[in-house]
Amino acid sequence: MRSLTDKYNVAGPRYTSYPTVPYWDTTTFTMNKWKDSLLKAFEESNEVEGLSLYIHLPFCESLCTFCGCHKRITKQHSVEIPYINALIKEWDLYCDLLPSRPKIKELHLGGGTPTFFSS
Repeated sequence: MRSLTDKYNVAGPRYTSYPTVPYWDTTTFTMNKWKDSLLKAFEESNEVEGLSLYIHLPFCESLCTFCGCHKRITKQHSVEIPYINALIKEWDLYCDLLPSRPKIKELHLGGGTPTFFSS
């Protein structure tokens, strides 16, 4: 049996924006093209292996000098519930677009300090 280190010592996906920056031109990449791209990616990976889901949690109480992520420095935890509600609304929008419920293979949290959020 492999050790946990061997099991999890593999490269994971690096989060990025989707679509990637070169496609942020609305004259060439329309909402319909985005939906087609989403559905194609979903069909190619959901049933076979599942999806990797990245959830950006941009809040930190203090700034790390090495951080290159989009973040908001705050000690005001009142931002938690509105942000989580917005994430749930976005998830519901994706689920409405997709032909079946996504199968989640991996869940990545980052961008700020995931422990900023209360349980």
